[in-house]
Parts: sequence; C-alpha cells; structure tokens
Amino acid sequence: MNDKQPIRPSGWFYVLGAAVILAGMSVFVYSLFQGVFHLTDNLTQVVVPGGKDLTLQPERKYTIFLEEQSVVDGRIYSTTTNLNGLTCQVSSQTSGKQIDTHRARSSTSYNLGGRSGRSVLEFLTEEGGTYHLACDYEGDRQGPKAVLAVGSGVTEAMLRTILTCFVSIFGGGILGAAILVTVFLLRERAKRKMTPIPGVSFL
Repeated sequence: MNDKQPIRPSGWFYVLGAAVILAGMSVFVYSLFQGVFHLTDNLTQVVVPGGKDLTLQPERKYTIFLEEQSVVDGRIYSTTTNLNGLTCQVSSQTSGKQIDTHRARSSTSYNLGGRSGRSVLEFLTEEGGTYHLACDYEGDRQGPKAVLAVGSGVTEAMLRTILTCFVSIFGGGILGAAILVTVFLLRERAKRKMTPIPGVSFL
C-alpha cells in the first residue's frame, strides 16, 4: 500500500502561472497590432489646395495632420517642401459659422502603412453635423499639392495602446512569475516536511 502523501500545492499550478504569462503576452501582441494598424482608420484624407465636407461629432477636438507620405485614390503624394502660405478654414454647414483653428498643442506623429503624418492644426466643434474644410494658398500664390488627414482621438488611441501593452506584458509577467515562485517555494517546504529526519524513528 502506497500511503505517500501528495505534495501540495499541486504541480498543475505551474501551468496556471505559465498560462497567465502567455495570456499577458497575447494581450500585448493583440493590442499592439490592433492599435498600430487601425490608428488611422478614423482619419479623413483631404487633398489640398482644395476642400471636403466632413461629418463631425459635437463638442469634440479634431486634429489636422499633414501627411508627408500618403496615397489617395491610387496616387502617391510626397511632401518634402514647406507649405508656406497654405491656410485652412473650417466652417459649419449647419450654422454657417467659421470655426477657430489653431496650432496643435501636442505634437503627435505616425508612420505606418505607407502613410506618415504629424499634427499641425486643431479645432473644437460645437454642434454635430457637416463641416467644410477648405485650404488654399494666400493670394494668387501657387504651391505644391499635399494631403491633410482630419480625425479625433489619435493621441488618446496611442496612449491607450501603450498603456494596455504595458499593463498586459508587465502585469501578466509579474503575476505569472509570482505564481510560479510561490508554488515552487510552497512545494519545496512541503517536501522538507515530508523528508524523515535521520536517526529518528516513530513507533
């Protein structure tokens, strides 16, 4: 009859620790790819000089990005020169009111999927609806064509992706490692308690 007591906690808890680490890594990879490859999904491209109607949400800050490298309708745009004299106006099609635009307070840039851009202007909407963005060179000046991209929440999406990746990889790693170390120490202590002391017998 084998009356040897099993060692507690069970070795299966090692699997739990490893699973937590792998789960953290999986969330890290998923969040990274989702955040990176879908970062520009909500950006509307506008070829300038020119204009475009935009459907925008109420009371939300929108950023205008200048895309140095871009593709619109199969045409490649590369902006390597300064767009001196290019001015942009945003107006509400509902009220006819012109919206104040100013230099972007935070510097945000992206470079992915053949597109690279940096924040240049931003504005705040009042009511929701259709807005018209129009950009042209001052006076009768001629200038190169370029691509602007308009959207909201890009900076927040970047920060959210970074935070999620940080929490998942470090949180999962620390928690999983803590489980592995704790299980190892408890099992080693249980083994020492089960080891008979030499020269001592129990009747």
